[in-house]
Amino acid sequence: MVALKIAGIIILALLMIGALGTVIIGLPGTWIVFLLAIIASAIGGFKQITFWILLLLFGLAVLGEILEFLFGYFGTRKMGASKKASWSALICGILGAIFLSGIVPIIGTIIGAFVGAFLGAFLIELVWERKWREALNAGISALVGRLSSVVSKIAVGSAMIVITISQLV
Repeated sequence: MVALKIAGIIILALLMIGALGTVIIGLPGTWIVFLLAIIASAIGGFKQITFWILLLLFGLAVLGEILEFLFGYFGTRKMGASKKASWSALICGILGAIFLSGIVPIIGTIIGAFVGAFLGAFLIELVWERKWREALNAGISALVGRLSSVVSKIAVGSAMIVITISQLV
């Protein structure tokens, strides 16, 4: 019975870590972690992972979304990029991750997300007749904003995983 519990915890942890990896490409990894915690809680009869722990995890998932938006959008805007560039960076980051993941799995996904964000902001600024230097600054700010948002959301998601697993051991 103990071996089965340990195997279950290991599988849960691996699934949660995998879910957290989706944050890089703009998918809702913290919400997947939260969903897995709910499933684990239900399997355990809501005894080890209680309602209050689930409420805490929900709050952390919301915090992760807020941080991702603030760092991603406003981080790009702070350095002078337009609203169009901010949205283009977000969309192109997701598209870049999807495109490069088909060519080079995992590494391509990561590179595609960041290069896509940069190119999305850079190119949209060039199209809207900004100077080359301003477009470059917009691209760099989108890259930094995307990196900051991913790091913050992974930190929140990691805390969610630690809280969940600590309740089970």
